[in-house]
Amino acid sequence: MTSATLQRSALAALGEGFRDAVVVVVGGRGGIGREVVRQSLELGARVIVVSGSTGALQLDRDEFERTRQVVLQADIRESQDLRRLAAEIDAAVGRVDVLVNSAGSSVQVPLRALERLTDDVITEVFQSNAIGVLTTIRELVPLLRKGRDPVIVNVGSVAAWTGQGSNLAYVGAKAAVEAMSIGLAKALAPGIRVIGVAPSALETDFVKGRGTEFLDATIAATPLRRLTTVTEVASAVLCAARVLTATTGVNIAVDGGRHL
Repeated sequence: MTSATLQRSALAALGEGFRDAVVVVVGGRGGIGREVVRQSLELGARVIVVSGSTGALQLDRDEFERTRQVVLQADIRESQDLRRLAAEIDAAVGRVDVLVNSAGSSVQVPLRALERLTDDVITEVFQSNAIGVLTTIRELVPLLRKGRDPVIVNVGSVAAWTGQGSNLAYVGAKAAVEAMSIGLAKALAPGIRVIGVAPSALETDFVKGRGTEFLDATIAATPLRRLTTVTEVASAVLCAARVLTATTGVNIAVDGGRHL
């Protein structure tokens, strides 16, 4: 098979896989999530953006069918919000085909500065980056079971492998997501695939208090000598969902080799 044929096959898989698909992007107003939304819409999907800070509480089915995009407000740290979210999607659409978990928050705390890793920081980081991810999946699995070639893509981080990231709590939370992705792939097979996509540091405002010196150090430690772009990470998410159809239970690095 020629490279041109392979490329056509991959493009066909993306086009067919996302056409009229119901895609839920949790954290869809953030850097990676926003780009996942844009690319999904470009491929013909219908996208439900889940935001913790803005959006509607109810899903208007007619408007959703007309605009093909809606923003719903739900705090992934609150189970009742997620149950309401699932009920709204079920009533209006009846299924989820692709679930992308890209929500989270973090702050910059140097690795050795354990005294600055307060209880509040640890709790917030684990709730928004790990516990909320598992709770979201739990509430949306019934809708995924009714989906078309359903798949969950969890956005993790190579911090889970390197032990270095915005802070140690973040490292632990992303390691938890990676382990949960493997367990979920077993628990939900064969009906639902679960894949992790793990970027390194990105040039976004995701981490509060992060300076350019951290990004410079990341570039210096990365074999490709550059940061991965948000577009590259989002493209990997879409390919994991609809091109890598025989893949489940793995975490794919999209990091310029930072994990090496």
